[in-house]
Amino acid sequence: MNTIAYIDALKSRLNIQSDYALSKHLRVTKQAISRYQRGINHFDDDVSHRVAEILGIHPGVVMLDMYFERAKTAQDKTAWQEISNCCKSLLQKKSLTNSGSFNAA
Repeated sequence: MNTIAYIDALKSRLNIQSDYALSKHLRVTKQAISRYQRGINHFDDDVSHRVAEILGIHPGVVMLDMYFERAKTAQDKTAWQEISNCCKSLLQKKSLTNSGSFNAA
């Protein structure tokens, strides 16, 4: 998922519509939410953890998606996509064998 898709999923999960309300849940400024939506910034690792907690997914999934989004070159994007695919596959297997405390999205 990309940052905008995560924001939409968060608003849906939290049943909120305003950027201000979302900013309070993520502990960032309303301006940070605006910058995420415009593609200027992406979640840092701390925000990625909060996003994952709210959505009930492994934080590494969100972090990998953010690293992929931040990649500047096609080569870097390909590398992050391959890493992401591998890790998400492993996390899905782990979530099936564990208590199911998180899902790989």
